[in-house]
Amino acid sequence: MRAAFLLVGAGLVLGYAALRYGGVAASDWNICAIALGVLLAIGYLGRDGAPAPASPLLYCAIFAIPLWAFLQTVPIPAAWVSVLSPERIALAKPLLRFGPMPGSLPLSIRPDASLQYAIRYLAFGTAFLIARDLMWRLPARPWVIALPPLAVALAESVIGFMQNAAGSNAVVSGTFVNRDHYSALLEMCLPFAAGAVFIFAPKGIRAVAACAGAAAAALLLAAIAVTLSRAGFAIALFSLLLLAWIHGAIRLRGVKRVLTLGGSLLAAVAAAGVLASGGLLDRIGSSVAGDRGFGDRALFWKETLQVVHAYPLAGCGFGAFSSAVTPYRQAAVIRTLDYAHNDYLQFLAEGGIIPFLFAAIVCVIIIRAALRGVLRAAPLERRGFAIACSVALLAGMLHSAVDLITYVPATGMLLCWIGGMAAGLDFDRGARRYSGAFYSETKVGIGR
Repeated sequence: MRAAFLLVGAGLVLGYAALRYGGVAASDWNICAIALGVLLAIGYLGRDGAPAPASPLLYCAIFAIPLWAFLQTVPIPAAWVSVLSPERIALAKPLLRFGPMPGSLPLSIRPDASLQYAIRYLAFGTAFLIARDLMWRLPARPWVIALPPLAVALAESVIGFMQNAAGSNAVVSGTFVNRDHYSALLEMCLPFAAGAVFIFAPKGIRAVAACAGAAAAALLLAAIAVTLSRAGFAIALFSLLLLAWIHGAIRLRGVKRVLTLGGSLLAAVAAAGVLASGGLLDRIGSSVAGDRGFGDRALFWKETLQVVHAYPLAGCGFGAFSSAVTPYRQAAVIRTLDYAHNDYLQFLAEGGIIPFLFAAIVCVIIIRAALRGVLRAAPLERRGFAIACSVALLAGMLHSAVDLITYVPATGMLLCWIGGMAAGLDFDRGARRYSGAFYSETKVGIGR
């Protein structure tokens, strides 16, 4: 009962964030943050609220990020600021030419925005812990934990088709502000729908799940195609191809493996040919030809690196990127550059090296758990879930390199949800006491 409460509650929070334009408005996301905090607190109350085994390093790294964002808003002695962030002092001096330098000032050049990001990252960490905890509470049914995000993605895909049917000039972005943010949500859920196909059984619940997964995957892939998102469509096809290749490499041998790998590649090419519309092909062609948008993005990254160089240790402040990058603007100067279109570079520019190292620690722990889940001998359902989780995580990380994922609250929460599920794959041993029958189903790998 407690697990069902957490699962449904977190799913409703994700659905609300997606419905409210991805949760980009602070007023909407603050509601989500409060709801996630309440869910986490209630989930641990009572005798049956025993949390998942603690991981001190993981917990410290997760919550050090929002703590650093909060510390960026706290005024500290100017002498300390001059050591931690000399550029921050240089930026403040012209504004104080008619008065003395204050005795203290915050590291962030926009403390109000950094405070909002502290709330956001705290909520992301909470979503991560809820998903990780659900993996501990539901060891025999990991696929159930992916159902709420998948339900949200399917609902969004229906909205996208309705927008596409509205007219040829309609921009398909679901309830999101941008088509790329919308496609990112769909592509991160796609491996869970398609992954159900690879655990097919001739009868029983796995047969039903495989058929439902195939239908859901087709719907999500078609919805991604009509968004005309170049990165979204490419990453979606790559995810499906990678799923097939991993399953083929693990479960098959000899000629069967070669035929599976080759057949999946042909299927991906065929899917691209069938689903790619004229508008999508035009956008892909413009990228290859070097249109201004693609060239500007490369300049965005170059300008972001200049911000990183100016604020290497303490960062310019979370949420302050648009202000910090202004002196270095070269690309599309008639537009406001709010984001670097690369989550890794912008996170480094805003937070500096300290939170970036904490984020790297979290990523290493998650990736290690995901790889162990894929390589470890386990029942078909659990190992297939580990593969789907790993591919979904990779899809989100790839899209983060060319667009906004963690800077859109709904997609950022989803990525943390997937990361929490991946981290929970390390609970194989502890799960035995919850579902010994499930784990005694087989002691060999997926290819038995």
